[in-house]
Amino acid sequence: MKQPKRVPGWMLLIIILLALPVIAFPIMLSHSGEIAEGNKLYMWLYPAYVFSTAILAYQCYGRRTEMTWILLALMLLTHAAMWVLAKGDCYL
Repeated sequence: MKQPKRVPGWMLLIIILLALPVIAFPIMLSHSGEIAEGNKLYMWLYPAYVFSTAILAYQCYGRRTEMTWILLALMLLTHAAMWVLAKGDCYL
């Protein structure tokens, strides 16, 4: 069985940097104002999603490097989507 490669320091740094925007979650909540209850649920699940995606990206790097990049790209899109949702520019 093939041993997974070790995650290099630069990839760990990229994962951490791409997960850092979740720190602005309290600011995002203060900007959310009056949004639908279903959308509020998405906002409360957002930090757990970012945390789990960062862990999965770290674990995937050794065997499936492409999956790591896909997860990181989805994390970036989620950051943008949550800010659009918080600002009220999305009418679902």
